[in-house]
Amino acid sequence: MLNASNSNEVSLKELREGFYKCRSFEVLNLWRRSFLLSVFQFLCFTLYGVFASRLLDAGPAAANPLVVNEIACAAALLGMSFAVIWIMMAKGSKAWYEVYERYIFEIEREETDGLKIPERYRLGALCRPWEMNSNLFSKKAGRYSPSRLNITIGTVLMTAWFVIFLLHYIASIVCYIGGTAHYCQLAILALIPVAFLVIALSALYNKWGRSRSLTETI
Repeated sequence: MLNASNSNEVSLKELREGFYKCRSFEVLNLWRRSFLLSVFQFLCFTLYGVFASRLLDAGPAAANPLVVNEIACAAALLGMSFAVIWIMMAKGSKAWYEVYERYIFEIEREETDGLKIPERYRLGALCRPWEMNSNLFSKKAGRYSPSRLNITIGTVLMTAWFVIFLLHYIASIVCYIGGTAHYCQLAILALIPVAFLVIALSALYNKWGRSRSLTETI
């Protein structure tokens, strides 16, 4: 008759299979989250594009240029915020599936009562496709990391929105110097850099969605 304590034990094989499922689930969710955030980015760019095109069609005399540039700054801050969330989401998801990969790595290298998996088939072994060429004009496989490229996409989006924000804020200052402005417009002009600093500093100090489980120490 089996001992009750032995029946409740989890084997290394079961742990390995469970961590592989968690890793696959996290990788799948990574691309689902990226698709969701791409929808928000598309909406932000569409809003900015429609607004800018209507402004150009109407001409500079049809609207207050200071108000127009302030609204453009607000749209850029919104797009920048979603780009920062994109980067955080991609980095957080990468961190979690690397946690599962590390557990699998340690299980497959367990010497005592290990799984006896040949080293060439273990997770973390050097991977060699049939053919590989990292030249962008080649049709062969390349040495690239999709998860890192996903983070790069977020960085490019954040940089693009920052440039848009900077250009329109400089234009707002020029409009303010060259004309008259109401007190509310002046207040908004002063609050725009404050909003930017709040977004930038809170993101830099990881105040948006810090994980309590992940740690940088080993």
